[in-house]
Amino acid sequence: MSGAVQAGYAPPTGPDRPAPGRRWLRWLLAATVAWAVLLAVLTWISVRDDPPTVREQRTLAEAGPVVDPETPVRLPAPVVHRTPDGFTAEVLTVDHFGNVQLAAPADLLDGLPARVRVAGLEAVHGRTFADAPAGALVAYADSAGRVAVAVNNGRAADVLAARPGDLLPVTGT
Repeated sequence: MSGAVQAGYAPPTGPDRPAPGRRWLRWLLAATVAWAVLLAVLTWISVRDDPPTVREQRTLAEAGPVVDPETPVRLPAPVVHRTPDGFTAEVLTVDHFGNVQLAAPADLLDGLPARVRVAGLEAVHGRTFADAPAGALVAYADSAGRVAVAVNNGRAADVLAARPGDLLPVTGT
């Protein structure tokens, strides 16, 4: 017989061996079990040694230190002064866009004309940023019900050089 294999004939195989590539499955199973044991041990250590979370606190003593009633300090109210032609208000916040929120309630804008001055610079009294041309100031009522100043496509905090605590006059022109 020649070395050619005839159709329907399977050549003999050697002794039975484990299928190749099955060892990784055992290693994966061993690693998963080791990881689960490690997590269980770390969880047990954490539960045993860490202070209770808010949900686990049962008494006021566990909740935290007692605050002496004489310790808190009352902060002064933000400054808002009405003037005959407008108002002066303290800057409460400057957001990351550079918009400046004043302490004045939004209804103080109602009596002012369409053109106002904020810290001596001309601004539009509007409802949206688009009411002012690009680069111009706009004074508007923000969502918190306070007066805010912004720059259409810019940063009002930079234009006004305003920081929280500064006083900004807003007047009709």
